[in-house]
Amino acid sequence: MVLSSTQANSTIITLLPNRSASWAETRVFLLLICGTTLAIGIFWAVSGAWVVLPFSGLEAALVAFVFYRVCQATYQRQVITCSPDQVLVQFGTHLPKRSWVLERSGTHLAVTAAAHHLEGPRINIFDANHSIELGHFLNKDDKEAALAEFNKAGLHVRGFNQEGSRNI
Repeated sequence: MVLSSTQANSTIITLLPNRSASWAETRVFLLLICGTTLAIGIFWAVSGAWVVLPFSGLEAALVAFVFYRVCQATYQRQVITCSPDQVLVQFGTHLPKRSWVLERSGTHLAVTAAAHHLEGPRINIFDANHSIELGHFLNKDDKEAALAEFNKAGLHVRGFNQEGSRNI
């Protein structure tokens, strides 16, 4: 998902992964899956096959861990603030964990064509000191929407084909 807003001569572009379920919906699904798995384990333990219970507990814990990690990854975001003299790039989940300040006059976007027709182009923002990939978690349509927003913000775009030679 690509969100864009303008505030006091600055354009703020926020890149977010698409989220199919919220954390509350994921918790309900986890309770159903893990509850069913543990109920089956308890049933077999009561029936005399007690060795099943630790494995059902291990399975429930593994499923819960994987679902938590996947859901947590959908809350990452990249915020790019384009002001007249600088570009601020911030990455993080709920708060910025990493940030870079790039000089606006020397900042460009490098767009590399996708290797497969279902992938979107690879977008890197760079200056003399940094090269940062943007929107690696976005789908093809969202990457194209992000490119349109970067063009509206006035960032210079340089395109490259799959082999890396310059197109634009």
